[in-house]
Amino acid sequence: SARMSGCSSGPRVVWVRSMMRKMLSAPLLLALIARQGSADEWNRKLQGSAESHLEVYFGCGCFWHMQHGFVELEMSSLKRRGDRITARAAYAGGTRPDDGLVCYHNMEGKADYGMMGHAEVVSMSIPQSTFPQFAQRFWTLCQGGLRQDTQDAGSEYRSVVGLPGGWGNAALLQILKGQAPSPEDAKKLVEGHGSSDGDTLTTGEVYVYDTNKFPAYTAEKFHQFHDDMRDQYGSKYNEFRRFATQTKCPGDSAAGGLSFLSWVTS
Repeated sequence: SARMSGCSSGPRVVWVRSMMRKMLSAPLLLALIARQGSADEWNRKLQGSAESHLEVYFGCGCFWHMQHGFVELEMSSLKRRGDRITARAAYAGGTRPDDGLVCYHNMEGKADYGMMGHAEVVSMSIPQSTFPQFAQRFWTLCQGGLRQDTQDAGSEYRSVVGLPGGWGNAALLQILKGQAPSPEDAKKLVEGHGSSDGDTLTTGEVYVYDTNKFPAYTAEKFHQFHDDMRDQYGSKYNEFRRFATQTKCPGDSAAGGLSFLSWVTS
């Protein structure tokens, strides 16, 4: 009877195996291996891009110079530019509004962040693995837990850090302490309780808040990428403001607005 040909023997199989040996010569094998290596490298990059991000914030006095410090770090360490920069001047640590609106001092007295017990902070979204760098930058900008603009008084300018889980996040808290310049600085970290927390100008304490309980509320567009009271950062930095989102706060607009600050200094 006729016999079905298989893959175990026969002239055709010998010919196929011979051709395969010729095709898979050393140069071709090397090329395939190199290509596989590139694919593996690309897969690693894709996995890296999927790294979980942290929503955190830091505050120490006026948020203008703090934002500039963290924008610099985003640009240098994370290679972010333009609309990829996430550092935003914001308010946090106070009463949670029903409508989600927190504003700077304004003539209408609407959602005034000071009256609501919030502090000026800078919020950002960063890869979890980079948190040590951002914690270190905080301590650089807030040496000894004290703000550089000592002329600003009040709990609005208290030193704060916002972390997912806050004081209960042992892993991030340990990193934050580890990046402190000294054990004495690390001891200044205390659990934050909210709007009742007072000014830290004389104590050097740094309140640690849970971002789930005390989220950050992005400040007005005219506050974003702003020059500090004593330092000018240049037009290229100021132009990043076009990527900021306008809020519903009184006086907010693309070109600026009639905030309490502009009213008292005009």
